[in-house]
Amino acid sequence: MRSSPARGTSTIDRRHAVMLRLVGAGVMLTVMADTTATTLAVGVLRYTPAGAGMPLGDLVWLTSAAFIPIAALLASAGRWADLFGRRRVLAVGLVVFVLGGVATVLVDSWSYVLAARAVQGAGAAAMIPASLGLLLGELPESQRRGAIALWSSASGLGCLLMQAGGGWLVVSVGWRALFVPDVVIGVALLIACAALPPGKRAGARGLPDVLGAWLLAAGIAVIVLAISKAMAWGMDVVWLALAALALLGGAFAQAKHHRLPAIDLALWRRPRFVWGWLATWGFGALSYGLLTVQPLYLLHLGYPMLEVAMWLTPTSVAVVVTSFLAGRIVKRVGAYGLIYAGSLLCGGACVLVLTQAGPTVWGLIASVVVGIGVGALAPGTSVATTLAARPHQYASAVGAATMARMVGGAVGVAVVSVVIDHPFMTGPFAGLAGALALCVAISVLIGALALTKITRLRTDPGDVMIKVPRRMLLELRMTLATVAAEADALLPAETRTPPTDHIPRPRAAEPGPLAGSRGNPN
Repeated sequence: MRSSPARGTSTIDRRHAVMLRLVGAGVMLTVMADTTATTLAVGVLRYTPAGAGMPLGDLVWLTSAAFIPIAALLASAGRWADLFGRRRVLAVGLVVFVLGGVATVLVDSWSYVLAARAVQGAGAAAMIPASLGLLLGELPESQRRGAIALWSSASGLGCLLMQAGGGWLVVSVGWRALFVPDVVIGVALLIACAALPPGKRAGARGLPDVLGAWLLAAGIAVIVLAISKAMAWGMDVVWLALAALALLGGAFAQAKHHRLPAIDLALWRRPRFVWGWLATWGFGALSYGLLTVQPLYLLHLGYPMLEVAMWLTPTSVAVVVTSFLAGRIVKRVGAYGLIYAGSLLCGGACVLVLTQAGPTVWGLIASVVVGIGVGALAPGTSVATTLAARPHQYASAVGAATMARMVGGAVGVAVVSVVIDHPFMTGPFAGLAGALALCVAISVLIGALALTKITRLRTDPGDVMIKVPRRMLLELRMTLATVAAEADALLPAETRTPPTDHIPRPRAAEPGPLAGSRGNPN
């Protein structure tokens, strides 16, 4: 009679664990599919009458308009998820994301399209840290690395599905149809939220740092604007750079003095997190830069959209497979081992593409190698940043780490667009070749950072990483118990400490050599 409830409890736990994984993976699948949709849409608009006359620096704002609120609000959303409930923040984010997707499909004006994309970015900023925060907060520690690997590999699956079906959507309906699948999946995830546990809450009271979040958003937006308009506005962008520094300084000042800051400064006092954040920033710049260059390169050669999707699909397949396998071997090689290997593969693949005159078998091999590299970098950077935090900071760490990825992505896309429109190399593919050379440079920087961390960085003094074998602890406990028994035998009987249950005693503690020598107790 008593075994049935136990079975029921374990069944509920398993159901929650499955739903947590499905929803967490679904969030990353949706966000990455949305990002891939924007890069495909930019390529289509670049080479169709709909976007003819618009410089590439303006077209890529279709991507940047979502990246900026994601990057700016991720840290705040992660903090709010830790404080006020991760499932609640996830549900709110899904609602905002779906509404922004509907507006992106329906509105006409380009300015309204960018505003709708910004709304979607704000929703995604709440979805990302809350989903992984739920995973890490509810699953046991032994399953967390696997959950991170699944969460990261789902982004590759989202990219794969959008690249495989995006060409058909564009040809059949138009570029706005690329955003319809995100709306459908978002509604399904919102319904699934009802089956999730509410998630742990810190229980702190007070208003969150809304001003700090807005200052952070404005600072990042100004940085991206300054990069994208650097060639057109000349030295005027220096004033934008100064304004960005002032806004970011105000955001950090707010975080320092606010009770519930938008940025968890405690994370930045941990060297392990800072190194992971820098690696994640570089990964964002590299991956989203490559994601922008690939379709532009193929469309520039005159390939139709359906064939472009076919050329891009092997890269996404390699990302999905490698992310899954990397999650299994991260314990052996370490997070920075994966980061080093991934950066080496991405840089080498870009060099290989630079040696080709057009799409060849070697180019296809290079695209697969890029997918393998990105598939190693995604879980490597996620593990390096997220697991550097304390358990109560998981959602905050996810938000700050993904913020690094999105800030890097926004900067990478902006820089790539500037290099393509204003090439520093010569030849028929001068702009695209310059963008690939830039990706090689970023790969080298990421690899150097990872190698430095592996070989030279000392252990974080804030981490308690002393591991004592269990056998040593048992032997020490028995030794202390024996010494205590010997010392107790030296005392008169009336002063001896009575035995306690929690201290194990030796089987036969012989009396000491001086026992009874102080006189007869009678």
